[in-house]
Amino acid sequence: MTRYPQLALLSVLAFPLAGPAGDWPAWRGPDGTGVSGEKGLPVHWSADKNVLWKVPVAGAGVSAPVVRGERVFVTSSDGRSNDRLHLFCFRLGDGRQLWHSKFFGSAVSEGQFPPGGMAVPTPATDGRRVYALFGTGDLVCTDVEGRPVWLRSLAQEYGPFRNRWGMAASPLLVGDLLVVQVDHYGQSYLLGVEAGTGANRWRTVRDAAVNWTSPVAVRVGGKTQVVCVGTGTVKGYAADTGAEVWAVRCTHGQCIPSPVVQGDCLYLVSGRGFSSLAIRLDGQQGDRTGTHVRWKVPSRGANIPSPVVLGDYYYYAEDGGWADCLKAATGERVSSAPSRITLLRRSVKACSRLMWA
Repeated sequence: MTRYPQLALLSVLAFPLAGPAGDWPAWRGPDGTGVSGEKGLPVHWSADKNVLWKVPVAGAGVSAPVVRGERVFVTSSDGRSNDRLHLFCFRLGDGRQLWHSKFFGSAVSEGQFPPGGMAVPTPATDGRRVYALFGTGDLVCTDVEGRPVWLRSLAQEYGPFRNRWGMAASPLLVGDLLVVQVDHYGQSYLLGVEAGTGANRWRTVRDAAVNWTSPVAVRVGGKTQVVCVGTGTVKGYAADTGAEVWAVRCTHGQCIPSPVVQGDCLYLVSGRGFSSLAIRLDGQQGDRTGTHVRWKVPSRGANIPSPVVLGDYYYYAEDGGWADCLKAATGERVSSAPSRITLLRRSVKACSRLMWA
């Protein structure tokens, strides 16, 4: 049965510092920080308050919409196995659908997140082309008018994605290089392809199991690196060759949150072990576990949300509803407070105990 979730964009859209005003061209924005430079944004919404337009989108999908100029791009999937893949383009001003490209999945992944189907990774755009990765193992590129430029089946080339909750890592666009992180029960790898042609520039095997985190790009010593958080280890790879440059053994279990970079520091939260930490980036190579962890502090369970660094402070939300603020330089806790929904849950539980006392 086909589902019809709603895609809603706000009347004031939060888009960040780089690129033309309003652009948000990839997962967590153009610089991967999740921070917008826009001012005067609304903080309250309802079914109609601060909503400019709302349109139905066929199928399942939890990929975030991306924006370039006056175009909004988003993906979804439907069909019995969610192997019918969709890439939509809407007009930013009024939500009118400009085009809809359809693709067919080349494989069925071993597992998926039902609300997202095969459309969990967020697409990316450089203003000329749109790049989308689906849980079926299909990596597609269209021009901004929806015409196919190139298509690849990573499932047929390297095996289907084997991940009990499906693929979630979003593709990373670094200049003319498109990077895909595939961490699963099969042979994990990091893939760098030519953005214009889809041809391999390099492929690096990773010793990682299942993860859902997305890679980020950093500049270290004048060179671009791709940083991947994964099973037990954070690693930096040379963007031009895919070669591993450094590693820090610091994560616990399977990782979901994407890391964030500010200045010469990489910030991340890791699953299960519930630690939040900062790693120094200075161009040194090899295993830097004993030397480059600037600080590490325990948390109560930040297993899913990605962190944010803003100015001198580092923020992250925990799965149980707590919001934490640390000093970015030292990891010293500034505040930790439950969200309103956490307080509501506590109130409901307290009332229940009183009723049955």
